Amino acid sequence: MATSHPFLLDSLLALTALHLAFLNPNDKRPWMEVALKYQNQACSVFSRVLVELSPENCGPAFLCAVFILLCATAYPCVAGDTHPFDPLAQVLETRRLLVGCAFLYHHLNRHPGQLKEWLRFPNDVKREENITSQGTWNAKLVPLRSALLDSLRQVAAIMKDASEPHRAAYQDTWEFLHDTISLWPLGGPRGGIISWPVHIGEDYIALLKQGDWIARILFLHYGVGMHLLSDKWYVSDWGRRLVAAVLQPLQEIPSIWTETIAWIRQAVDLDG
Repeated sequence: MATSHPFLLDSLLALTALHLAFLNPNDKRPWMEVALKYQNQACSVFSRVLVELSPENCGPAFLCAVFILLCATAYPCVAGDTHPFDPLAQVLETRRLLVGCAFLYHHLNRHPGQLKEWLRFPNDVKREENITSQGTWNAKLVPLRSALLDSLRQVAAIMKDASEPHRAAYQDTWEFLHDTISLWPLGGPRGGIISWPVHIGEDYIALLKQGDWIARILFLHYGVGMHLLSDKWYVSDWGRRLVAAVLQPLQEIPSIWTETIAWIRQAVDLDG
């Protein structure tokens, strides 16, 4: 498929170059330059493909969008970027990329073509088997999944006392987090925890911008959720970096959230 669609091949080569940079940390700069070159080429052609979307190029376009998203996620981690960043701005940029993926996925479901078999999802029994057979690294993350679900349930109890319309914004965000973390290590039909930015509403984003504490706590739980993907090279320490960026500027933490924040820091090894 990639050889028939150059924009898809370019995005695949960009991701491959980033992976080689990850595998060769002492000589990563040339590979990162190659990755940027192919990423720019892919994005340039991809924007034109979207204007002329058809059943024939919908599948390749969807895969290209996914590879572009993975490159955007992987680049700062592979680069070892330690500069402070705005976590909300980063998530909103990811949201913009995910909107394109969701748009193409919607079209792809109507015309799956060669990707038909890739759009099937395991049932719950197979999912539970998958969770317990992921190898030694994921075995370390399984307890984190359980602890994260427990923490979300504690947040839900506090959310009940929130006033409307805030409660609805919290609830929608909470439900997606809970559902996708329950499905881990599989992504599921909604895209898994990595797709969280595209599922949050404008009301929730507004609360985050206002510094609302429940919204912020849910945001931090998303960071811990991303840490569940830390065994994936293209995610790596993204969850830890997000949590650190959210917590760094905070002056005071309300007493109701002190234990939760302490657990979140420990969950992503921020104090290790």
